[in-house]
Amino acid sequence: MVLFDKLIPKDDVKQRIRMKRALQALGGGASQSLVSVILFFSGGFRLEFQEFAFLMIFLWVGHLTIPVLIRLGVNRRLSDPSMTREMVNWSIFTLLITVFFMDHFRALMLMYFPIILLYGAFSMTPNQYRATAAVMILGYIAVIFTLCQLYPSQFKIEDEYVVALVFVLVIVAFSFVSNQISLLRRKLYQRNAELATAIEKIEHMAITDELTGLTNRRHMMHMLRRQKAVADRGGNGFCVCFFDLDRFKSINDRMGHHVGDVVLKRFSSEVQSQLRDSDLFARFGGEEFVLLANGVNLKRATIAANRIRRAIEALRFIDVASDLTVTVSGGVAQFRNKEKIETVLSRADQALYAAKGRGGNCIQAETDI
Repeated sequence: MVLFDKLIPKDDVKQRIRMKRALQALGGGASQSLVSVILFFSGGFRLEFQEFAFLMIFLWVGHLTIPVLIRLGVNRRLSDPSMTREMVNWSIFTLLITVFFMDHFRALMLMYFPIILLYGAFSMTPNQYRATAAVMILGYIAVIFTLCQLYPSQFKIEDEYVVALVFVLVIVAFSFVSNQISLLRRKLYQRNAELATAIEKIEHMAITDELTGLTNRRHMMHMLRRQKAVADRGGNGFCVCFFDLDRFKSINDRMGHHVGDVVLKRFSSEVQSQLRDSDLFARFGGEEFVLLANGVNLKRATIAANRIRRAIEALRFIDVASDLTVTVSGGVAQFRNKEKIETVLSRADQALYAAKGRGGNCIQAETDI
């Protein structure tokens, strides 16, 4: 595990999964090599020791290439970063070339072909499966045909036909099984993607006001508490500003709630356009809104609130009602270390109440009360 952690950093989850699969394939290669060594010393190869050693070295250079490419990140440039097809194709090649140089026990090595198909079940598509199975079958037939041509006296062609026929039937059967696994995997992947999308949508709905698209009250309170924790530890302070649309009830009463909805949406959009990326604007309920202004003092927050007030005063609703104008009042308060969020909100609310008392369309800071 320590070695694996050194191969792939922990923060790169996808690469860790790819490396894990590559190491699993490497384990399969090690198993094949071990069997080959046992069969070599049992007289199963038409090779001298040096030739056999060279063959093993050649095969292991290929085995190690894929993990090295993943470690270097080269695989990210490929259409299939997992390199499953490359691993499968190389495994097929190593088996075919090993079978070619074997003198006896060839049938024993054929057991590895179905394992390769099962390994590819976690990545390959059905078409890739069929192509892989065809490569296995045609490759083995080509090897046997070549051996029969090169060493006709050493092979009993009838026996080779029987072995080849059984091999074809087994590969076809395993390709069907592997194909079903692949289809199930794809369905599971699709359902997981749909579930992730649904969860993301639910999470967005849980923190968003449906009408305006702004952050809702619950999420704003959560963010305020997070910002309080940062400020209490010596981080950036913040200010809170309550906004309330002036005489909004009369708009609903005179023009209807559909016009009121238009006003709320355009108000929200206009305020959003006036904010910094670090600010957060939320609908607290009805026509009441709250601004969280990070990293500013009371004076700068009051200036920003007045800029918003002027922008709202300049809004026009000609397409809705030619005589419709909207103004907003606001109350600004600055957070004091260690105090409760409810306390700073209460001071901002009192400042808003004072702004309303002055006739509206104005901003009051807590120091003006």
